[in-house]
Amino acid sequence: MRIITTLLLTAVLVGGCASTREAAIYEKPGVDDQQKRADAAACTRAALDTAGQRGAAFLAVDRDTVDDCMRARGYSAATHK
Repeated sequence: MRIITTLLLTAVLVGGCASTREAAIYEKPGVDDQQKRADAAACTRAALDTAGQRGAAFLAVDRDTVDDCMRARGYSAATHK
């Protein structure tokens, strides 16, 4: 299950890199990189959209939902230019 989750998140993150929206950089004092990655992964999983005719063939991540989730966890978000 862990391998499937890792592969799924990798595909989503790589797909997100191809989008036109600038990537957000999340910061939270006192949080190490491992925890930041875990929080980002949880927020990304929560934002996955596999509904409709696209089904499992195309995974879309609502980046606004990810941003909102990370902010709810206490992170601030800035865009990378």
